[in-house]
Amino acid sequence: MKTIRKLKKIILTAIVSSAITSIKAQTVSYKILENDPDKRNLYVHVNPFNVQAYMANITIGYNVQATWLAAKHFQFQVDFRKAYLDGDATGVFSPKGLKKASQIEVGGVFNLSNKLKNCRHKVVLSSYSSGRYSYTQSISVMAEARKIFGIRGGLASFFNNHHLGSFSGKNDIVMKGKSADGQTRFVYDSLSFEAMNFTIRSTGIYAGIDFKTIKHLLISTDSYGEKGCKTVNNFYLDVLFTPLVQYNLKPNTGQTAFNNVDINISDNKRKLLGWRFGWQYITNKSLGFNAKMEIGQQPGLYKQSFFMALGFGFTIGLKTKTLPI
Repeated sequence: MKTIRKLKKIILTAIVSSAITSIKAQTVSYKILENDPDKRNLYVHVNPFNVQAYMANITIGYNVQATWLAAKHFQFQVDFRKAYLDGDATGVFSPKGLKKASQIEVGGVFNLSNKLKNCRHKVVLSSYSSGRYSYTQSISVMAEARKIFGIRGGLASFFNNHHLGSFSGKNDIVMKGKSADGQTRFVYDSLSFEAMNFTIRSTGIYAGIDFKTIKHLLISTDSYGEKGCKTVNNFYLDVLFTPLVQYNLKPNTGQTAFNNVDINISDNKRKLLGWRFGWQYITNKSLGFNAKMEIGQQPGLYKQSFFMALGFGFTIGLKTKTLPI
């Protein structure tokens, strides 16, 4: 009972403290110096850390991405990802010369709605920590934000490495292969029972919806100096369709019997459809920070296709002329 009373007291103290802090913060006088969500329209993201965790493999690499708000109704996007650590492309029994996982997308967004709207901007005045608690003072300022909703789409290509199983478990990836004599049989190393590498190249299109909220607010306060709210929040949901899926067997030096075995045959299942939900957060500055997260199912491999991705790095924000369309 004493523990419960103590917990209630801590929660009540935190609520009262937060309320008092909020009331004090709202009495701060301020002057708007900048209110321009259109200050930048080209964002180049360089993320030296980008991890993609698949059920069948985990990769860590880098991501280079650019988004250009080219006109009122159009955005152009390019996204390139490349692994520098690929769990299924390395190891004692992996063949030499394997390319690491990569992904490239080129596309854009057709903006169905692109408007300036007045909304609340949370401006943090101060933030500090004391013991186990963090205290933040902020105010809400009504200012303009650009709200964009559109339909997105483009071309996409995914390249991944995987291991074939040896029938040792129900989650093993199992495939058939056609040898040079025309015989089709299951592919596995029956001598050493080692895993065998294979690659998947999935090429097709993606299409979905895209939401963006762009804010660029700078205020001047008497007590806290200049503070701002400069953010870009981007949410998207895509369907992935890759009618071109190519399997290639990559045996190691101890599996020469499989050098001429073709696994890119109709006997092996392919997953042509996938999906993903993503969110990207950007600090809307000339040189800022960005973080991107995705979850979904990637097409290509017929099983173990669920993935989660997380990347972060820096963003360069620029202002360019817009197209007259």
